[in-house]
Amino acid sequence: MTSAGILQRILRLRLLALTVVAVMSIGTNGQIIASKSLPVMVTGSTPKGWQIFDEVKQFTPENLYEQINGRAAFFLAYDMIRMTYVRFVNSDETTQFINLSIYDMGTPTNAFGVFSAERSQGESSLELGRAGYRSDANYFIWKGQYYIRIISSEATDAFQRIGMDLAQKVTDFLLDSGEQVWGLTALPLTDRMPESVQYFKVDAMGLDFMRNTYTATYRKGNTLVTAFLSQQDSAESAQTKVVRYAAYAKKYGKGIDRLKAGEVELVSCDMGGSYDVVYQKGRLIGGVSYVEDRGLSIRVAIEMWEKLRLE
Repeated sequence: MTSAGILQRILRLRLLALTVVAVMSIGTNGQIIASKSLPVMVTGSTPKGWQIFDEVKQFTPENLYEQINGRAAFFLAYDMIRMTYVRFVNSDETTQFINLSIYDMGTPTNAFGVFSAERSQGESSLELGRAGYRSDANYFIWKGQYYIRIISSEATDAFQRIGMDLAQKVTDFLLDSGEQVWGLTALPLTDRMPESVQYFKVDAMGLDFMRNTYTATYRKGNTLVTAFLSQQDSAESAQTKVVRYAAYAKKYGKGIDRLKAGEVELVSCDMGGSYDVVYQKGRLIGGVSYVEDRGLSIRVAIEMWEKLRLE
């Protein structure tokens, strides 16, 4: 065997060993402990005819701004643990590049949050990871606790093929604990628009007291309605959030009405041009927002309350 062949075999064995370490290093919370091994696995995914520019880099919450200044706060709000980054360049034309970023968000819920917040509607869906899509030759994928971004310098068919091959390789070596994202099943499926669910760890709907909140869009006749849902630690905590929501509506809107329909107790908020409706069900706080028709806002809120299941 030639020296080059021996070197390639050694590199493959090292890659395999580190992959095994990553598989064996799953903690009780489903989080991969050996995320520091990602640079070696990323190196092994270099497209044929391409090379790594500089080196594979990793960023922590403390220095993420060095790579994505101005956008770092977004990922840190979802408790990012580590970001692995590499730029591949065409060996024959180094102005052509493909950037790969892998964000370890710690949990599938946090990873879904950043994926859902950046998701563009109407793009080509991918059967990779738990969800993904392609925009031109750029790829965005959610798998377990990871969010993957592949950004290409060109949108040609060739770049699409290379990007797709890279996306498949990366999703293959990243593990998924299988931990479920609560809001995806808690929000009623009837009339829910595909790919409309989003998760906000903080400041949902621009409200600083709404944390760990899911939103989704529902089609009601010819009208699209935004619904929201959040699970609190206790029924008392949920009630406190309803009180704060009502106080917010009184301060910034035109007033509130307290309504009751059977077992359902609602707070209808006139926000001046649109209506929010908020309710509590056990540990859950939910409702609808930005609905122009007051009657519709109340009907949809009641429907949502009735379909929610308490755990």
